[in-house]
Amino acid sequence: MLTICQIAGMLPRDPKFREWLSTASQVERLTTDEAAEIVRTVCQITSRRELAENAEAARRFDNLLRRPFVEWRAKQH
Repeated sequence: MLTICQIAGMLPRDPKFREWLSTASQVERLTTDEAAEIVRTVCQITSRRELAENAEAARRFDNLLRRPFVEWRAKQH
């Protein structure tokens, strides 16, 4: 099973996540680095490693990014 830090590291590399994030952020064609920066900004962290120790940041990641993306992706198929 992947850790939250691993998931946070993988999502910005996922083209579908960047597509969803582009739509949500109204920024066209986000790069992997831009998507990673948005993840850090939304979670209010400077490094994804903080997600392992910061419960509030982990909650923001799950509620504001991971779950909405998973729901959006499910509707795409």
